[in-house]
Amino acid sequence: MRIQPFNDAPFGASVADFDCAAPESAALDELRLALHRHQLLLFPDQQRLTPQQEVAFYRSIDTSGSGVWRDQVNNPWEVYKVTLGNSAGTYQIPEEPGVLVLGKGEIDHHGLKVSLGGERNAYGRDRDSQVLGGGALQWHIDGSFYGHAPCRYTQMRCIEAPTGSGHWLAYDDGSEDRLWCEAGSTAFASGRLAFDLLPADARQQCLNTRVHYCSNPFQATYALGNSNNGLRVVDPQAEKSYRQGKEKAGAAVDDPLVQVYPLIWTCPVTGRQALMPHPRCLHALEQRGLTGGHFLGVTESRFQVEAWMRPAIAPALVYVHAWRPGDLVLWDNRSLWHSATGKLPGEDRRVMHLTAFNGDDAPRCVTG
Repeated sequence: MRIQPFNDAPFGASVADFDCAAPESAALDELRLALHRHQLLLFPDQQRLTPQQEVAFYRSIDTSGSGVWRDQVNNPWEVYKVTLGNSAGTYQIPEEPGVLVLGKGEIDHHGLKVSLGGERNAYGRDRDSQVLGGGALQWHIDGSFYGHAPCRYTQMRCIEAPTGSGHWLAYDDGSEDRLWCEAGSTAFASGRLAFDLLPADARQQCLNTRVHYCSNPFQATYALGNSNNGLRVVDPQAEKSYRQGKEKAGAAVDDPLVQVYPLIWTCPVTGRQALMPHPRCLHALEQRGLTGGHFLGVTESRFQVEAWMRPAIAPALVYVHAWRPGDLVLWDNRSLWHSATGKLPGEDRRVMHLTAFNGDDAPRCVTG
C-alpha cells in the first residue's frame, strides 16, 4: 500500500496497491489516520468489488455507524421521495441495502432493472435533477440532519463514468470565479481551510455559534433554489423582508428530532477544526457572547453562513474529482463539503454506488 498526497489539490491522497475487497487488518489503522489527515482518499482500480465487499470495506473504517443513511425505509427524506414516486431515481441494491445506486440511464444491475435519475422537481427547479442535468452547485454534508447524527464518512464507487464533455460552472456572486468540471464529476471543499481562512475575530465568533437545523429540513426547503455558488438557499420573499429590516429573530424549534450542532467541528484524531454548516438544512444560528445568547433570523443566518464559507470555494481551493470506472473515493464527511456538478447531456450515462452510515454520536467542538 502506498499513500501519495495529490500534487494539484489542497487536500486528498491516492492509495495505490490496495485491494478494498481484502483489506489487511494491519493497514486499517494507517488508512483511518490518513483519511483524517488528508480528508479524502482515492482507491483506483476497484472494479471487481461486490456490493457486499463495498459495505464490508466501509465498515472496516467506520466500525460504529448506526444505520444506513440513504435507507429508503427509515430515512424521512428518502421515504418522502419514495412517496413522490422516487422521482430522484435512486435505488438500494436488494441483496445489499447498504449500497445505493444513483446516476443516469437504464440499468440491469444486481437485481435492479430500473431507470436512474428520473425527473426530480425539487430545489427550485420545475424539472431536471440538480445532480444530473441542472448544472448547479449545492455544497453540503451527508446526513439527514433530522433524528440522526451526520455520517462520519461517505464512500462512492464509479461503475460507469460519463463520456461527455466537461463544462464551466460560474459562481455569479459578484465575482468572476468559475469552476471547471469534467462530466459527472464531484466537487469537494475543505471546512478546515474555511476555518483557517477566517480572520481571528470571525473564528472566535464561529466557535461561539450553534446551528439549529429545521424540522424535516429537506421537505421544508424542497421548493427553494440555491445561489449559483451553492452556498445559500434562496427564498425571495424572505430576503425581501430581511432587506426591509422586517425579519424576526430565529428561535429554537419544538421538535425532539431536530438537530443542534456547533458550527465548528473538531476532528477527534487530528484536533483540526472545521467550519461545517449544512446550508440547505439550517434553521437559524444561535450566537453566544459575554451577555448571553441570541438568535439570528433565518435569512440573516443564511447570508452569514455564505459569507463564512465563501473563501474556501475559491476555484484554486476546490478539488473536482473526475470519475473513472473503478474509482472508489472515501472522504471525511465531518471536515469536507461536497457538491454534484450536473449538466449531463440527455444521452450520457453515469452509474455510481454510494455507501454511508449515520453517525453514532454528534459532532463536537473542542476549544481548549
